[in-house]
Amino acid sequence: MTDQTVAAPPQPSPASGLIWGLISTALLAAWIGWRMGWVWALAGVFGVFVHEFGHVLAMNALGSGPGRIVIVPFVGGAAIPKRAPSTEFRGVLIALAGPVFGLLAMAPFFVAYALTGQEMWLGGAFFIAVINLINLAPAPPLDGSKAFGPALAWVHPWIERGALILIGAAVVLWAVRQGSWIFAIFVGLGVMGALRSGRLRPASRRLTTPEWLASLALYAAALVLCLGAVLFAVGGPEAAVRAMMRLFGG
Repeated sequence: MTDQTVAAPPQPSPASGLIWGLISTALLAAWIGWRMGWVWALAGVFGVFVHEFGHVLAMNALGSGPGRIVIVPFVGGAAIPKRAPSTEFRGVLIALAGPVFGLLAMAPFFVAYALTGQEMWLGGAFFIAVINLINLAPAPPLDGSKAFGPALAWVHPWIERGALILIGAAVVLWAVRQGSWIFAIFVGLGVMGALRSGRLRPASRRLTTPEWLASLALYAAALVLCLGAVLFAVGGPEAAVRAMMRLFGG
């Protein structure tokens, strides 16, 4: 689940776009359902759409729209802008909008759990929270590379590249250990492609010092929100509050 920071190619015809959208969505749902069950398939597809819609809202508000959503079978989705962000800070905001807004997709699953008492609905909420948390990893093509990468590059470009390699390798290793080979290949190719291109994002105005500080704060806040959402889905509000208090020394 990423926001693509390159100008969009010519759009397909409405009919072909609709057909491909339906097919790709069905493939994504079938893949998740086959591996994890129908509730997680519902959560995955709904969570991807809400996540990408968050990117689109930010793109449209910050001058990169109109954005559009593309479903990528077996992987997730992408939000495609009409034009690249004019500044790195706007790119940061667009990247963070997906994971933060995407947490709203958990709400119907909590409601379903409250009405039925069936814990499978909490599993769907947990899956959505994990999707958004993983996307904050600063490894291409995940959102974290666009949200945290500019702040690292502000210090020194090689710090960003070093983090890209280390965290990208860690994400690939984690995905392999989880048996998620397609996701591992997806991230591995993204990291190698970014390194080979020599340019990690389109040319735009770099972060100012206040924007750098704001980027760090917003990225940290998004991490805390997504981590808290995961804990909330697993152990309820008490577990989330206790974990956050331990994290911040309370």
